Amino acid sequence: MFVNRTRELKTLNNEYQRANSSFTVIYGRRRVGKTTLIKEFIQDKEVIYYYATEVNLSMQLKSFTKDILGILGLSHISFESFEDAFIFLAKHIGKRQLILVIDEYQNLVKVEKSFSSMLQKVWDMYFKDTNIYLILCGSTISMMHSEILNYSAPLYGRSTSIIHLQPLLAHYIHDFVPNLSSEAFMDIYSSFGTIPKYLEMYQKEKSFKENINEVILDKNSFLYNEGYFLLKQEINDVSTYFSILEAISKGATKLGNISKMLEMNSSQLTRYIEKLIALGFIDKEIPVTEKNPLKSKLGRYRFRDNFLKFWFFYVYKNYRYLEIDLNEYVLKEIDTNFNDNFVSFAYEDFVQEQILRDPMKYLGFVPLKIGRWWNNKEEIDLVAFDEEKIAFIECKWRNKKVNRAVFEALKIKSELIEMPLTKQFVIFSKTGCSETLEGEEMVCFVL
Repeated sequence: MFVNRTRELKTLNNEYQRANSSFTVIYGRRRVGKTTLIKEFIQDKEVIYYYATEVNLSMQLKSFTKDILGILGLSHISFESFEDAFIFLAKHIGKRQLILVIDEYQNLVKVEKSFSSMLQKVWDMYFKDTNIYLILCGSTISMMHSEILNYSAPLYGRSTSIIHLQPLLAHYIHDFVPNLSSEAFMDIYSSFGTIPKYLEMYQKEKSFKENINEVILDKNSFLYNEGYFLLKQEINDVSTYFSILEAISKGATKLGNISKMLEMNSSQLTRYIEKLIALGFIDKEIPVTEKNPLKSKLGRYRFRDNFLKFWFFYVYKNYRYLEIDLNEYVLKEIDTNFNDNFVSFAYEDFVQEQILRDPMKYLGFVPLKIGRWWNNKEEIDLVAFDEEKIAFIECKWRNKKVNRAVFEALKIKSELIEMPLTKQFVIFSKTGCSETLEGEEMVCFVL
């Protein structure tokens, strides 16, 4: 199912319309929709689409040769190497405009470590003077960096565009699972996240708990080992990384807390955490008003993706039960703490996304910065500000309406932020605000 990606499609079409050769790199995590994007783009265009695997290079060369024969209308030819095949293609394509896609490019590099160096030579000497539009796509982020994106990479500087495909925004969940109530929407967002393939697996005719059980918790299900595969694809020795991620999923978001839970020195953990940030599994979050973020001692770590957080907290932690089919134990735990531990925090992310989509509607100004704020004792869900105004934002995902006490507490906490800006107060709530808050110096939205 193809949803959105209009900006990425525009980039691909702009590259395709260039007067000479083009080279686009597309990368991103498993299941994010890279191949679906490419298939949408190449419709009705002349293309060689090659999906690389991990079989030996000679077998892959035979398969690629068939693609060349098909596009050039030849009956038989053989090549000694991929280099020969690429050169032959460049010399015989003439003035025709051809898209050459190599999907899961990292697999070719795994089989032949010098593949990128060879492709660099081919690009420099042959492809760049043709009408070939080369697209390299990969899901092993670390390898795409080492082969193409890093300064020292063989193909560095050759690409004319780079697309780092990200998960969808939350509101696109409705395209996969239409007619959702606000509660059902937040349940899905807080567990399945916004990776397109995960959302495609959601069965709208079944309940949320049935979907969780059948698609994530069942040991034979599609997503049961997804967290493991995501990490193993990038890292060989995953034990310490898994321990860090499990600790974060349990609420140990500060380096000292992670260190204590793992019984490891903080200095030993730094390189592991930096790797997890580089790979896009977690973010380091700093209070939004910090003037020197790099020097802040208030940093804390959080999952970038709701599904991974859910997976580590409910699946990885409970393998011993799930492996012997005690799914009911985990489902009872979800009943107990899913709303407080997951939905409430995901709701803050959703509110921030909605504000950024239409800041004038919710704030009346376009913020220069927006994010969470905290010190050693207090925290505010969201703070947004520009050069003149500052908004203090409370997000409440609960069944009862927000009352005056919440508003007064927000006003008191706002005094902790010393910025000479005009204050305003905004409350987002699942059920709205009580009548006693009408006419106050704040606005209330139901989301």
